[in-house]
Amino acid sequence: MFYTILDDLILYQKLTIKPSKYSNYELILHRYFHEKTKGIDPSYIFLFNIESIDFIFFFVKQNDYFQAKTYLNSIRNKISSKKVLIIRVDNILINLLFNLFPDLSIHDIHIELNNKRGKYEISICFLKELNIYHIAVGERGCYIKAVNEFFDKHINFQNCKVPLTIKCRATG
Repeated sequence: MFYTILDDLILYQKLTIKPSKYSNYELILHRYFHEKTKGIDPSYIFLFNIESIDFIFFFVKQNDYFQAKTYLNSIRNKISSKKVLIIRVDNILINLLFNLFPDLSIHDIHIELNNKRGKYEISICFLKELNIYHIAVGERGCYIKAVNEFFDKHINFQNCKVPLTIKCRATG
């Protein structure tokens, strides 16, 4: 695939995150996170249920990320029935993509237009040999489905309305 200026226009778009109204459970999670991390307030909390697997995305500011990340294992032990992630907030698409897959080695990113759906498909490619693809996709593909639900429901592009889908692929 050839690199084009269109890739930059898509990958470096500014985003706005639409918060959802907090339920009582999300308020409890917010308070728990604040107390557990000794004063870090999550910017956003999003809950997703994908094929009976619950995901909790705690979004924190850039400067609080590494401190909050030290509490991740403890939070996961307390909320053991759910998949818990701490993610850095960013309003640039490419940065947010790298934040959603933080512990993984992204090999390449491809952008394709799916004319049937009228959406751009962003394929995040991982090397087969490292067996990282399976971590990125999640059990039965649930993590990537949660990421796509997050983009569908909570992400708006400031410049234009470009619907997109995130896919993971194994290469090499």
